[in-house]
Amino acid sequence: MIFKLMGKDPKIGAETSIYLASSPDVGNISGEYFVKKKIKRSSKESYDMDLAKQLWDVSKKYLKLD
Repeated sequence: MIFKLMGKDPKIGAETSIYLASSPDVGNISGEYFVKKKIKRSSKESYDMDLAKQLWDVSKKYLKLD
């Protein structure tokens, strides 16, 4: 199957999304990053507020929101 050559089987890749959308176990959890149905810390770059501001500024420029 081509998915095995390129990455995850779609059923396995969708497991966490389906779990988050349907499980009462996570109904009161918000703002977390999940991998394989478990809360994980995202990359250190995702916590960099200077980098986030740069991304925001570039996004506003390209969307002509200034």
